[in-house]
Amino acid sequence: MEEGKEKNTFVMETDDGPIEMTLSEVKTMASRGDTDAMFALGMAYVFGHAVEQDKGKGYDLLEKAANAGNPDAKILLVQLYFDGDYLDLDKDRAWQYIQDAKNVGIPEALLYSGLAYMDGIGVEQNYETAASEFAAAAQQGNQEARNSLAYLYMNGLGVEKNEEKAFKLFKNAANSGNVNAMYQTGICYQFGAGCSENWSKAADYFTKAAEQGDTESMETLAYLYYTGSPDLQQNMVKAFEWFLNAAGNGSISGM
Repeated sequence: MEEGKEKNTFVMETDDGPIEMTLSEVKTMASRGDTDAMFALGMAYVFGHAVEQDKGKGYDLLEKAANAGNPDAKILLVQLYFDGDYLDLDKDRAWQYIQDAKNVGIPEALLYSGLAYMDGIGVEQNYETAASEFAAAAQQGNQEARNSLAYLYMNGLGVEKNEEKAFKLFKNAANSGNVNAMYQTGICYQFGAGCSENWSKAADYFTKAAEQGDTESMETLAYLYYTGSPDLQQNMVKAFEWFLNAAGNGSISGM
């Protein structure tokens, strides 16, 4: 790269297809009111991509893009709201953003619509409708939706209770990389919910989730090794290591 030449760090969608752009070019576009550039730059500031992280500046840009009608900005703000990272979005506006994104076919909107119906966020709680939204999102390959649908089947909320179906959904999502589903699949194997009890297989799934930083999986994995079972040999060294890891993540039980 030539000295002083700015590296292309953004890929922007245009009528002529995707093109690479520099940070300066994206900033210029955003300053001129381009909502796609506002969204890209806002996301960059929120997550610290190509710029020094500045969540306040990022949220402001995302809000400007959302207010100008950008559906990607709307669904990202909803995601951050559900994750507890962005609290300036009230329930009613979150629901409206979800519907706006859903109306233009943003796939993640179905997941958040289901979560809103499940928890009564901006809309009356309705498990049956939540299940329908999760199923539609799962058909589009959304593993978090598959995980949430499994939860409803496991507990008989909005659908007929079916532990076997729940287990299959959890396992499918887990095998596709969803950390929450890895933990839930481990729980199924630990207690024999929808499958035969098997602590060795449970430990495999808890390990996968624990290695990605899931504290609850660390705790449970430590407990399994501490206790042992006919299909999982007791291992105090591994138990200590995972209790220690969980404690390091702030777990009171691990401590």
